[in-house]
Order: sequence, then C-alpha cells, then structure tokens
Amino acid sequence: MEQAYAMALWKVIENGKEPKTAVAALRSALKERGRAALLPRIGRAFERFAAREHTKNVLKISLSNMNDSRAHKEAVSALSKLNVSGTDIEVRSDDLLIGGWRVEGKGYLLDASFKKHLLSIYNRTTQS
Repeated sequence: MEQAYAMALWKVIENGKEPKTAVAALRSALKERGRAALLPRIGRAFERFAAREHTKNVLKISLSNMNDSRAHKEAVSALSKLNVSGTDIEVRSDDLLIGGWRVEGKGYLLDASFKKHLLSIYNRTTQS
C-alpha cells in the first residue's frame, strides 16, 4: 500500500507540484482517513522509488583504477561520439575489472574492459 502512495506522490511532484505542498496534502489526506501511521513507510518507499528512478537516468563509468586517465579519456570520448551529454555521469572504481572501462545506463552498455576480452578469448578457445 505504501508503494502506491509513494508512486502517486512521485507522479504529483513530477507533474510540477511543489514537493513540500504535495507532502503536506498527502499528510492531511492520510490523517483524515486515519492512516497517518503509514507516513514513515511511505517515506522509505518513496526513497527506494527515487533511487531506482535515479539509476535509470545516470550513466555509470566504471574504471578498473581511478588513476587510469587513459581509460577515463577513452570512455568520455566514446560517449561524445554517441552525442551523450555529461549531465548525469557517475565515475566509480570497480574492483571486478582487471583493466579498461565500462559504461552503462540510459540504454547504453559499452564494455572495453580487459575482463571482457579475456573471457572472449577463453570462450573461443574452449569452443574450438
């Protein structure tokens, strides 16, 4: 039930209503119906929903080593060739990558990691 309230609150805010006003209206509506105890759970559900929506709109650049400037430049260059703006880009270090870089999000998946290439070589070798 709290997920439905959180989703409705998200849509109201997304349609242009001031967040403070939307929350106040929700609070008063819940009090009228005797459901004010749902507010903390609605808040947590809203936070999870907002985090999920944020990850949909963010491009994540994963680097094997944050000091690897060459990999960072290659990833940014690949994004510029795709005409992707740099508004919501998150750069992070990924310990699972042996080397290289990986970009994912907004419907893109660009993988130039050493791990991908090594797995490709392994698969071709074992299949023949």
